[in-house]
Amino acid sequence: MSISPTVDKDTVIARARAAIENRTKYIESLFDAAQASADAREKVAEATRAAERANAEHAAAYKEAIDAGWTVAELTGSGLTAPTPPTGKKASKASAKRATGRGTPRRRVGAENTAGPELQRDDVASSPAPDVSTEPQSSPAPAH
Repeated sequence: MSISPTVDKDTVIARARAAIENRTKYIESLFDAAQASADAREKVAEATRAAERANAEHAAAYKEAIDAGWTVAELTGSGLTAPTPPTGKKASKASAKRATGRGTPRRRVGAENTAGPELQRDDVASSPAPDVSTEPQSSPAPAH
C-alpha cells in the first residue's frame, strides 16, 4: 500500500504541527491560570497572617491600656475601638475531641441503666456480670 501521491510529507507534518500548536495553547493557558491561582492563595495567606498579627497587637495594646487604668467607656468615648475577637474557623468534631481529651462521654461505673442502645437483650443475657437490682427485695414470708 502506498501513500496518495497528492499528499506530500511537508503538508502532513505542517498539519500535525498546527494541531499540536492549537492544543498546546490550552496547556499554556491552564498553566498560567494555575500559577495565578497559587500566587493569589499565597497573597491571601500572607494577608491573613498580617491581619492576625495586627489583631494580636491591637488586643495587647488595649489590654495594656485597661491595665493602666483606662476604662472601656473612656477608650470608646475617645473613638478607640475594642479589638474584635478572632473569626477563625469553627473547631471540627475531631479537634473538639482532641481538645477535651475524650471522644465519647465516660460512663459511671456501677450506674443504673448503663446499657446503651448498642447492648441488646441477648448481650445482657450472656453478660458475665450478675444482674443486680436496685429495688429493695422482700424476703418471702414463712408459710404457716
